[in-house]
Amino acid sequence: MISRIPLKTLVKTATYIAIGGITATLIMKSKLEDRIRSQPYYRDSLKLLRAHPGAIQVLGEPIKAMGFDMGEETKKYSDGKIDGFTVPVKGTNQRGKLHFWAEHREDKWNITRAELELDNDASRRLVIRKAE
Repeated sequence: MISRIPLKTLVKTATYIAIGGITATLIMKSKLEDRIRSQPYYRDSLKLLRAHPGAIQVLGEPIKAMGFDMGEETKKYSDGKIDGFTVPVKGTNQRGKLHFWAEHREDKWNITRAELELDNDASRRLVIRKAE
């Protein structure tokens, strides 16, 4: 004879499994983002932005990086090149997006181009580093 499991028990079990799955996903996403944030190309691009007088003027200090879309941004890496990685940034005056391009040459990442797009005027970009 098969015994029946009460619906309340099934609902509790499903809830715990869902919460566990969501938590595990968020932890993995956070670890992957931290891994990207620790990469030289990411850190160097933000150093360029934070040292640029025009960016400091329009964004305001301190300039902070915000979360980025992992799925979209990881598609932009191939064969030692990063094509147009986007990092949302904010300062005390306004928010924007740092777009940068990088190449891995001679065992070192080089930021080949960087631009700041402001949220209040997406039609123009401030050039942080020109393409070589």
